[in-house]
Amino acid sequence: MPELISRLALIALVACSAVSTDLYLSGIPGLISELGASHADGQLTLSLFMVGFAFGQLLFGPLSDYYGRIPVVTAGLALYCIASLGCAIAPGMNLLLAARLVQGLGAASCPVIARAIVRDRYQARDAARVMAQLAAAMAVVPLVAPVIGSWLLYWFDWRAQFVMLILFGLLTLAGVRTLAESCPSIGQGSIALGRILAQFRHCMRSPAFIAFLLCGAASWAGSFAYISSASFIVIELLGVAPQHFGYTFMLAVTGYMGGAFLSARLVVRIGIGRTLMAGVASNLCGAALLLVLACADTPSLAGVIGAVFCCFLGGGLCLSNGQMGAISEFPQAAGSASAVFGFLQTAMAALAGYVVGQSYDATLMPTALAMCAAALVSLGGLVLLLLVSRHRPSTRE
Repeated sequence: MPELISRLALIALVACSAVSTDLYLSGIPGLISELGASHADGQLTLSLFMVGFAFGQLLFGPLSDYYGRIPVVTAGLALYCIASLGCAIAPGMNLLLAARLVQGLGAASCPVIARAIVRDRYQARDAARVMAQLAAAMAVVPLVAPVIGSWLLYWFDWRAQFVMLILFGLLTLAGVRTLAESCPSIGQGSIALGRILAQFRHCMRSPAFIAFLLCGAASWAGSFAYISSASFIVIELLGVAPQHFGYTFMLAVTGYMGGAFLSARLVVRIGIGRTLMAGVASNLCGAALLLVLACADTPSLAGVIGAVFCCFLGGGLCLSNGQMGAISEFPQAAGSASAVFGFLQTAMAALAGYVVGQSYDATLMPTALAMCAAALVSLGGLVLLLLVSRHRPSTRE
């Protein structure tokens, strides 16, 4: 039972970002109507969360290397719950945006420390396998969260969705308290800003780290481009009722769950590199199909869901392997390497969401173009990884 609770706590930590976005996607049209905001403002609630999420990882990763994993993630979850309360009671758009920024900052402690805990306990390939297993279990969240959010919206309003996020934060906090400390270097080194920047530069000088980053992070940026615009595409463009939005979203992100389950098996048999190849290929196929649909006068719901399914399948194959491949380049500073990866991954996602939001024109084209660009960047990362592997046998694995 303790092992089960610990594994569930790790799943909740990894899932924090997904829960914090997917649960209230269906509520965005309603909140912009109530608060008198624009479509761009609605999508900004997602992008600002990701901005806080990105910079928070740079902070919490090094802090966890110095003070330990559990105390730092506990503080982050407490901040997350307070900010979620601010979102729930926000009387206007400005306060809601500020609370979302702080909520992202607190949520950032969760995945960066979960990845560090896994890296503390396992070697590279085993760590990738465990992360893929966590991702597969966590993939249930995007299936369930939008459905729960849609029915909360149907019975109450968008504020109830943020109340549910408070409950999620409190339950995760309770689970975290059951985890044993795993950091091997508590109290060693420094947490000065100069050291954090030095670690950032150190990671970015590694071609293998950059290659894994581009493969994994770009695939997530493409997925987030769809996530940030999903409610407008499905509800406004394709005419699906708000309470049914969660079911259509669930069909699309089933691809991520399938990719994560498949990744956990493939990485043991064929290694990280070949698994990334399969993921990039799926991303390219899905993005190309979505672009074709965007050029059509009346894109079909089935076609859009199918294309996004392929992209999410690629994301499930790429993300956990990209993360563990990159972090394994720096085994003595897993928290800091995880923080740098998480920062850049989230920054790319925030940029994709912001661009799609600012260019929204009531068509599928901005989202399709953003997902195609992300797929091409992921392909570039794979090419770089192949070049690096020619000179480094360990990377070739």
